[in-house]
Amino acid sequence: MLHETVVTSIYEYREVQTIRSTRANKLLGEEMLMMIGRSIDPRLSRMEPSKAKAAARDLISFDECEEIVTRMAWCRAAKNPRLEEQNDGLTTVKEEDEFRSSMRSLSVWGGAEVEPHVSIPLKSCSPPRTQEVAFSSLANPCEIALFAEGVSECDLDDEETPLHLLVYRSLLKLPTDVRSICMARVVFVGGGAKLPGLKGRVLDELSLLLRQRGWDPVQGKAVEALRNNPKINRTRSRQLDDGPSPVVPSEGGPAHSQPHDDDPIEAALQKEARKHNPPVEEGTLRAIDSLGAWSGGSLLSHLKVPAVSVIDKDQWLQHGVLGASRNGEISVSSRQSMGPGAFKAGGGERSSWTLGLWA
Repeated sequence: MLHETVVTSIYEYREVQTIRSTRANKLLGEEMLMMIGRSIDPRLSRMEPSKAKAAARDLISFDECEEIVTRMAWCRAAKNPRLEEQNDGLTTVKEEDEFRSSMRSLSVWGGAEVEPHVSIPLKSCSPPRTQEVAFSSLANPCEIALFAEGVSECDLDDEETPLHLLVYRSLLKLPTDVRSICMARVVFVGGGAKLPGLKGRVLDELSLLLRQRGWDPVQGKAVEALRNNPKINRTRSRQLDDGPSPVVPSEGGPAHSQPHDDDPIEAALQKEARKHNPPVEEGTLRAIDSLGAWSGGSLLSHLKVPAVSVIDKDQWLQHGVLGASRNGEISVSSRQSMGPGAFKAGGGERSSWTLGLWA
């Protein structure tokens, strides 16, 4: 199991910053172990945490607990993350409850309130048994381990940061232009990212943090009291209503107040750049799926395709994308697609098979 959750910010193919948290699969497995152990032996709830953990390890093996996490664990959705954004046409939570109660009274909707249970076969117990566990309780370890449910933010160390707060702090430390690019390309990788509901929960919690705090790094009770001070808000509103005095440029005024002349060369360059380069998505919170960093490289490494350019490691670390490559020994114009017979032993005659219009 993974011991850490790592949030890495990458901009222009370079690692900008990295922050870590101990809230990962290892802690999730320990919480799942305690939850299953308490369901088997309720006496574990009255023991000290260290003794209860040791007793739970005697009940269930590590491999079986890891399999339960992989197969059965899930993550709850955020608690009304977009409640403030609901329009008048959307039903509120209270109206939804009234609708369900009316449907039950009309016998249209059964509304079964019995909580579903799942049967978990445990072979490492002595003797082996099948444990009945409430389905909703399988999400409790994720709440405690990954999102620190019931723990105040001020009581957490830097290495115990919940996942949504870890991503928020990582974006908050970035410059504005780097942040706008990174927040639109959030990628979840690793075995823990496959937990059902985890991606949506992190994004919903992150959106809620952005609505509550914005991108202001200063937080606390004093800051909230200062923001909610009516005198300061009244003074600010008065200043905004008055507005700054406009600067009217004159013919004999300073140069910085004079309007700039249109540059036809710059306008032509910007037009040409917009024609070839697609618009870049930035400034919006968005998660994207990825097959992994080396999924394409691992496939191409077995094709024996001659390289058009070679990237030097030292040049890459020194100059980045620009100036890091040098031309190979082949020409781009003479390059052909790999066809049948390209892998013949002895390097026989190359086939003339191509992809036609796509070559």
